Amino acid sequence: MRITYRMMTSKYSTNLNSLSSDLDKLNTQVATGRKYAKTSEDVSSAVRGYQIRRNLAKVEGYQDNIKHADGFLTNSETTLGQIESSLAEATDKILQGMNGTQSEGDRKIIASELRTIQAQMLETMNTEVTGMYLFGGSNNQKPFEVVDGKLQYNGVKLDDLVKGSVEAETLEKDSMYVDIGLGVKFDDATGEVDRNSVFNYSFPGLSFMGMGTDASVITGEDVSNNLYDLLGRIATEFEKSDGDYSVEKVDSLYGMFKENSLKTYQATTEIGAKTQYLQFMTSRYETQDFNLQERQTQVEGVDAAYTYIAFQSQKVAYQAALQMGQSVVQQSVFDYMS
Repeated sequence: MRITYRMMTSKYSTNLNSLSSDLDKLNTQVATGRKYAKTSEDVSSAVRGYQIRRNLAKVEGYQDNIKHADGFLTNSETTLGQIESSLAEATDKILQGMNGTQSEGDRKIIASELRTIQAQMLETMNTEVTGMYLFGGSNNQKPFEVVDGKLQYNGVKLDDLVKGSVEAETLEKDSMYVDIGLGVKFDDATGEVDRNSVFNYSFPGLSFMGMGTDASVITGEDVSNNLYDLLGRIATEFEKSDGDYSVEKVDSLYGMFKENSLKTYQATTEIGAKTQYLQFMTSRYETQDFNLQERQTQVEGVDAAYTYIAFQSQKVAYQAALQMGQSVVQQSVFDYMS
């Protein structure tokens, strides 16, 4: 069969285009580090790569939620520490006032100091971080207010709440939750999120401030259980004159104050436990993220060293093909192509 000049140039042009296409593909792989630029180039790998990227996005979302919850808990723990310091200072002042050597004037000074501590506690309990109140649940308004001399939480007087009542439990459950990959579930009956399937990272203030009242035999009255009003009640007793002042009443009120103060330390312990759990989940997702990235590289990535060598080899082959064209294609046509 006679090989014509047209056949030679056509074959040469086809091979040159093939070399150019392969060179361009290798160049793209070197630049991007990916095996393919289009899904159609490797459908199977693209599908697996999509699934891996979707899982990576989930892990990243969980990690972001964990960071948010951890930051909120850290702020809560720090603020609770300030409240504990106020309670410790109040304890010292109360014990000092109960000392039999204190005069009426001394007790009134101590009462003034207790009311200052009381005001500081109220301000601390209303601490706000990034638009949310640390101890207000999902409420975006100041959770603690004093109305007619009594402390209220989210508009409800704490003295009126009974532990275990529907209203009290509703306020205690009003917390903030976040999805950290525990498998979110919904209640079939109500359609609400199952709280056991999400992470609770907030502490309603009334859970450690106290609620309701207790009848006191010593004082002969119903005494507030919440720490704020209880501290104010002790200050009131210290403000009385010598004839009306009763150390027995103060001692009874102080006992209630000490017992209710334990709730803040319990809350701090719970925060510590939640923080440790988040650290565990963080470590778990870091490992999962690393494994997914390794898998993604295997599915979508290329061997950088091998691909670069292949690219350089293809480049040499392409340059050689161009030079060979001088002996295959007429000079005028070759000049036109180059």
